[in-house]
Amino acid sequence: MIVTLGKVAFDNCVKIYKKKFNINNKFEFKHGKKYLLPDNKILLACYHPSPRNVNTKVVTHAMINRLFRKAKKISKL
Repeated sequence: MIVTLGKVAFDNCVKIYKKKFNINNKFEFKHGKKYLLPDNKILLACYHPSPRNVNTKVVTHAMINRLFRKAKKISKL
């Protein structure tokens, strides 16, 4: 399980995987969106919990908590 905190982390993770595994798939950065990677890891996108994003309600503490509960549940499967 890989949880990326923010678009920069997400884009860099995708870049590494595309280079290593020669993937041509499109990856959309959206909070809570998940992707199965070629090495059977799951990539889970998360908006960055910066003060700006929290203060403007782009992401809330509840959204972050739900996302990590989702990650925990997925990783137990």
